[in-house]
Amino acid sequence: MPKERVAITKVQEQRLDEALEHGLELIGGLERIAPAGSRVLIKPNYTIVPTDRGITHPEVVEAVTRAVAARSPAQIVIAESSGDYYTSYCYRLEGLYRIAARYGARLVDLNVEEGVRVPVPADLGRDHVMVPRVVADSEVIISLPVFKLWGGSPMSLCLKNFFGLYGARYYGHNKHSREIVREHPFFALPGEVGEEPGIHSPSVAQSVCAINCAVPTHLGIIDALEGGDGGGNWIRLDTLIVGTNPVAIDTVGMALAGYDARNYPTFTLCHEHGLGPCNLEDIEVVGSPLEECAFRLERLRDNVLEMPLDYCLNLLSTGELQQMVRGMQLHGLLPQSPPPSERGDLLALLKERIAAPDYYREALAQLGEHPRKLLELIIERGGTSGDLVAIRNALSEYFGGGESLHYAPAARTLLRLGLAYPVDGAWRHYYLLPEGLLSVYRAG
Repeated sequence: MPKERVAITKVQEQRLDEALEHGLELIGGLERIAPAGSRVLIKPNYTIVPTDRGITHPEVVEAVTRAVAARSPAQIVIAESSGDYYTSYCYRLEGLYRIAARYGARLVDLNVEEGVRVPVPADLGRDHVMVPRVVADSEVIISLPVFKLWGGSPMSLCLKNFFGLYGARYYGHNKHSREIVREHPFFALPGEVGEEPGIHSPSVAQSVCAINCAVPTHLGIIDALEGGDGGGNWIRLDTLIVGTNPVAIDTVGMALAGYDARNYPTFTLCHEHGLGPCNLEDIEVVGSPLEECAFRLERLRDNVLEMPLDYCLNLLSTGELQQMVRGMQLHGLLPQSPPPSERGDLLALLKERIAAPDYYREALAQLGEHPRKLLELIIERGGTSGDLVAIRNALSEYFGGGESLHYAPAARTLLRLGLAYPVDGAWRHYYLLPEGLLSVYRAG
């Protein structure tokens, strides 16, 4: 019996469409999953907006919608049911109306959609689920969850993303709406608390399994552009995880975050009900090697300030890498010669130079008062829990001047010397340092 295939692809220089198409090719192509004339539904994750707790990046929603539109579907529906806010509010704040308009897609609020009664195995604590009609009428369902920690599951991935199919019309706007409103009448109107058992009843694992038994996933794409700890801390990973079986996709996602899916009831229960394998040995992982993409998301809870040099350099665009070479030449840290034009050659040159013995000591000796103070602030306030803007403002305040005079030249200096790396985050930008720099800096 052939193994389920899951692809891991890296996004280079924010070429998201290219990485997505590569991932789709690795699992057999989108045409096989959503042939021309299909009724396609795309399910992102927009529980709370705005938030720093993890929602599908609008760029991922648009890239997938664009890829589907290019295959001439009969219709494209983007559908979600926000948990704590009205879905239409979330669509507006995340720019989903613009995305839908560009590609002829229809936005649907699953919280108000009429449901279709679909039976599920009785051992899951309910004998049916109310599946939104637009979901039941769709031929291809694409799930777009986020790579993040969540509760004791311990992650919210493809399987958990279908919690959004439990619409408020039947299940309320929160996991225990009917119980909450008894104690807090202001929580919801009587017609917004639902009549069906709450979606955490009798357990999260049973409810996740029930909705996935009722509704198939034809394509799952985990948005791991960033990885989150569920508490507002993020790290740039520029990764997509693509497959057609939700249990297999989630098993790979769990492994990337340092977990074994077999140790958690959500995944074992879904496996027992025939929804897919939760053992990596039963999955064919293709594309980028899992061990090269892995990051233990629990590390984010203690803040992450230093990352490997390869990771830091790969954050940068080719133009930034070229500027680093030119800058190092001006500092006398590289010989004067035209910088390479190819990204791979630039990375190799910079890695060799920065990784050389005593490089950080030599580079730190180049720092004047402003970049040295900026580095001090980054060490004090940086990392995945930090905020680039707050550091910028603190430096400007310290020197009593504006951004252009004090922060910008200091930031240029640290970047061209490979001493600090600004990271573009969806929620906030922050600084990371290359591994080994702190020990040299503290040694004086």
